[in-house]
Amino acid sequence: MPGKHRLPLRETLVHCAGQRWWALPTLRSLNPSTHLPAYPSTPMPLNPFLGVWQRRSIQFDQGPIETSQSVLWIQAETYFADVRSAPFAGRLTPERYRAMDWRSRFDADLLGFAGTFSWSEAPPTCTWHHRLALTPRQWPDTSNYQWLGADEFLEQGTCEDDEGGLHPFVEHWHRLHPGPVQVWRLDQAEQQGQALRVGNWAVLVHQWRSRSVSSGESPQADPLQEIDIFRAFSATAWEYRDATWRALFGTETSLGTPPRWTPLDLDDPLGLWQLERSTPVSQSLELN
Repeated sequence: MPGKHRLPLRETLVHCAGQRWWALPTLRSLNPSTHLPAYPSTPMPLNPFLGVWQRRSIQFDQGPIETSQSVLWIQAETYFADVRSAPFAGRLTPERYRAMDWRSRFDADLLGFAGTFSWSEAPPTCTWHHRLALTPRQWPDTSNYQWLGADEFLEQGTCEDDEGGLHPFVEHWHRLHPGPVQVWRLDQAEQQGQALRVGNWAVLVHQWRSRSVSSGESPQADPLQEIDIFRAFSATAWEYRDATWRALFGTETSLGTPPRWTPLDLDDPLGLWQLERSTPVSQSLELN
């Protein structure tokens, strides 16, 4: 679910379980009689992407398979939240961001983001609309997908560099837990957030900036122009382990800004976070 990109135009080498390589044709060149099904053959929920996902790898331009970055994505029926560990050392500032090459900015843009999600079976595409992000955008992300199994799929798309060149990528995703998923929203004038929890995992994305960008609107303040606005953002992946919520990774490492909220705040009946009514209270998740 990267930055601005279009659908891939050529075959891409991918790597999956068993350390095996093969050429996976893009959807435009697939033979209908031989390609992987666009939808899992096993029964799936209405949204087949429901649950918590871990990225196993990403590959650009048929180059090396990258597996070092930690990524956790939680998907509800409509809402989603995604957080990624920083693949670079040191603090990220607006000046450093502007000096980055396109590949490094690709990673910086996606350190944490949340919004709404839609998918299509024919053609098999996924679209992420970013509502909260370190560097807000006004366009959605759309990628192809192909299922490798009920809990494994490949995301395929392209990213545009500074000269307008297109770079195909493949991301390999593995589902850790199918749900149900709980969704909380924080919607205040100067504080906005989206939090999703499933099983023993949670992702919280929040900011204390002017109101977030909606589709077709322009940001009220450019975070790339003011360091305080740039740092007024937090995205963290959490895991419930040994009877407590523990931060796994997030933007605090690169921005130097600790999260203002934790999963414990979500259940506070007097708190600002509101459980989405579309998520039945009877589906409350048990922590192990």
